[in-house]
Amino acid sequence: MHPLSPLDTDIFSIQRGFIMKLHHLKILAVLGCVAFLGACATSRSVVQIEQPDTIENPAEGTEVRILEVNDNRQFQIDPPSPDIPSLANDEIDNKSITSRAYARKRNTYGMALGDVLIPEGKTVADAIAKTVENGFQAAGYRVLTPEDANYASAADVKVDISEFWSWFEPGFWQITIHNRSDITLTADNITQSGPIRIKEQYNENMQMALDSDWQKSAINALKQVREKITEQLLALSEK
Repeated sequence: MHPLSPLDTDIFSIQRGFIMKLHHLKILAVLGCVAFLGACATSRSVVQIEQPDTIENPAEGTEVRILEVNDNRQFQIDPPSPDIPSLANDEIDNKSITSRAYARKRNTYGMALGDVLIPEGKTVADAIAKTVENGFQAAGYRVLTPEDANYASAADVKVDISEFWSWFEPGFWQITIHNRSDITLTADNITQSGPIRIKEQYNENMQMALDSDWQKSAINALKQVREKITEQLLALSEK
């Protein structure tokens, strides 16, 4: 082997220095990403929930109106388990916040972090009301609004929300985002045998939970609720 010339030695030193600097830059970039994601996790996120499908209102059919939607979810400051609604700040008595909250972020150890809210001007009750409306429409019912001529004579539908919440469960290889829904529909002229109770749970495994994943979980949960409403209404109409 020939000894390195002074020029070769200089080139080798420059290359080694460049590689070391590139390695350090990669480490700083990774740490920056981790810090950024950590900051996102600890802070409050505002994420819209879109309806999973567009259901057309039938031109004919039994007419109903969504008269009342009650958000009866109970929030706790420091709940014993993540499936209980909670907030990062002590705002559990602030309806303007709790009415918009639908998830709570956590770290890989399960420690509670920032919460996830619908944007201002919208509420979880609004999202559930639209889901109920779509469920009735998919079953052949015509859902009226106050602008419709027959609104006052349409059958009343009351909605009570006991649960609608997404939470995070850490795991060794992956995490799981859960969503649980518990909604009761009362429509005396349609459900003579008693209220319709819709109780569903949606689970999805993933590597990490971003804002888009909380949104996806809620949207898929709403789709399950809508499909179950339609299924039960169709079953009632066949009796």
